[in-house]
Amino acid sequence: MKIFLLVNPGLEKICQEEIKELLGATVSARIITNPAVLEIEAENKDILTLIYRLQAVRRVLISLGKFKTITESLKLNSLNWADFFSSGLSFKVEVENVKGQENREELAKKVAGKVFTELNNLKLAPKLEMKKPDVLINVYFNNQEYFVGIDFAGVELHTREYRVFPHSASFKGDFAYAFVRKSGFKPEHKLLVGFVKDGTLAIEAALYAYQLPVHRPQEKSFSFFKFPAFNQKKFTDTAPNSKPTTIFAFDESQQNLIAARKNSQLAGTVKYINFHKMALDELDVKFNPEEFDQLIFQITTKDEEKLNEIYYQANYVLKSKGTLLLIARPNWEISISSKFKLVIKEEILRGGSIHKLWLLKKK
Repeated sequence: MKIFLLVNPGLEKICQEEIKELLGATVSARIITNPAVLEIEAENKDILTLIYRLQAVRRVLISLGKFKTITESLKLNSLNWADFFSSGLSFKVEVENVKGQENREELAKKVAGKVFTELNNLKLAPKLEMKKPDVLINVYFNNQEYFVGIDFAGVELHTREYRVFPHSASFKGDFAYAFVRKSGFKPEHKLLVGFVKDGTLAIEAALYAYQLPVHRPQEKSFSFFKFPAFNQKKFTDTAPNSKPTTIFAFDESQQNLIAARKNSQLAGTVKYINFHKMALDELDVKFNPEEFDQLIFQITTKDEEKLNEIYYQANYVLKSKGTLLLIARPNWEISISSKFKLVIKEEILRGGSIHKLWLLKKK
């Protein structure tokens, strides 16, 4: 079955690597447009794994085709519609990345007409429902082609149910996960997250390192629960990795730590993260020399004056060749300590804001 995976711009290669790790080297995810769309061939059981485990994905679509234009003569891919619709199920067509409400409505109307025709031919008596449809048909325009598909989950997967106590400066789950991967962190490594805020960076690292589901069935009412071909199928996850805790996080703020622990509890990761209330200048007292493989610091404006202390402490607790990832506002420039060398400097677009990151390696 052909699948389109929609991701936020900049996360394509990370998602591609993640799919290879989850499904094996035999499943090749092809970046068919940059930004935002990957394509794979996957079996039903693989799709469930992607829904519950992918951290960098935004939507998973069963392909109905890709088109240069959407016209009245649109011909959707051949599909066993009865696998996804039973009699009386409602649907909605949602159009993304097309300017103008009238344009989006016109495109949705054309696609909906084709879906009605297919379902009526099977006497499935479809209904259109704009507020809470049973099935969502997604049309994504990447400025070159329209990607049309049945949204397998029916919701955006980059949102996280565990972020009940968010911090205003924190990231959504997919971007936090991307930063963790950009730091060079691997499941066998030891990671320290500084200025932890609401815990999202540490939580995403734990979900990845301990092979935990990002979304749990009891927390979401996914569209595929209503699909005739899938409604009896349950996601069977592998047992969490039983290795010792290798993820540590700290913050000076008790309020931040309470929020981070609560979010981590909701995510099912609290036993895999060691949270500490401490100041930056206590790291060389609390931890051993060369204890960590990676350090990640999201630096807000109030922390910018602490850069030299970050360098000192990072040099103390990082292993030789260990990496330090700094995430900050776009117009902040840093001088790089003589103890480190620059590996990567780039800007990441997140919604309407830009974040700059530096990946440094200890000499």
